[in-house]
Amino acid sequence: MTLRDSGAGGAWRPTNKGAIVIPDADEPMSFETHVKPLFREGDRQSMQFGFDLWSYDDVSQHADAILARLQAGTMPCDGSWPQTRVDVFQRWAESGKPR
Repeated sequence: MTLRDSGAGGAWRPTNKGAIVIPDADEPMSFETHVKPLFREGDRQSMQFGFDLWSYDDVSQHADAILARLQAGTMPCDGSWPQTRVDVFQRWAESGKPR
């Protein structure tokens, strides 16, 4: 499934790659296809002080903390993600963080 919606409250818009791909339940997860596009350029810039949200290695290393913030609704800083996007990140993290 591909999403082009603006998310909760209309504020969230993917800008780094366009459409967000929500994988089917039996589809293998991929950082490049499913996770990286969740993070916008602004998200990446605001976290650059600590790590790069478009880097597999960085996101993998910080996945637990990122997931906790996404679930709490405190990341990204301009509004929480819809649950479907949080679920994509969580599924990726729980499936071994595939590249």
